[in-house]
Amino acid sequence: MNLVGMNFKKIAGLFAILAGVLYTVIQFIHPPENLTFVTSSSWQIVACLSIAMSLSFIIGIIGIYMKQLEEVGWIGLIGFILFNLFWLISMTFSFIEAFVYPLIINEAPMFVEGMLGLFDENNSEVNLGVFTILAPIAGVLYMLGGLFLGIATFRANVFPRFAGILLSLAAVVTLATVIIPHPYDRILALPMGVVFIWLGYILWYETNIGLKKLRHKNK
Repeated sequence: MNLVGMNFKKIAGLFAILAGVLYTVIQFIHPPENLTFVTSSSWQIVACLSIAMSLSFIIGIIGIYMKQLEEVGWIGLIGFILFNLFWLISMTFSFIEAFVYPLIINEAPMFVEGMLGLFDENNSEVNLGVFTILAPIAGVLYMLGGLFLGIATFRANVFPRFAGILLSLAAVVTLATVIIPHPYDRILALPMGVVFIWLGYILWYETNIGLKKLRHKNK
């Protein structure tokens, strides 16, 4: 691995840690998803933090995948693609929450209300277009992406195998949203936050050690 690649993995490790921390914290500070809060400062802050979180996940996942690129095979590649597609969709929704809802809430309150209820499976009184399909697709991408990447990580044995198990479980546990009502289902996000903090630290630490050895060797 060249110096540029190692430096990227080190940075990606920090982003993975940040993603895990933000994912955990946001569950506790997210304002209620109703029209009253859409124009509040707390809504704006959390939506912007969510954009940063999704971007951090994408960068972190790239680093985690690069670390075990030769070992994870096609299962890892599929997991990598699906999981990052989810966070890309998530970032899109967060952008709309931060910068679109406050602008249109007075002109189209029913549309905003319908969008807020998408992930709570509330029926909207207005046509939400592609977003009606995109929301459940995002849920499948999250579950399958995390599951496949977790399985591949377990099999690769580059990171601790239990980290791979935890990643898979953190993705699959979202099925419990069927019986746990929103917003109490937010607690299901905590295992994913923990495993990314763990994987990110390992990626950062081991790459940092490798960089120090490389620099010492080149002196």
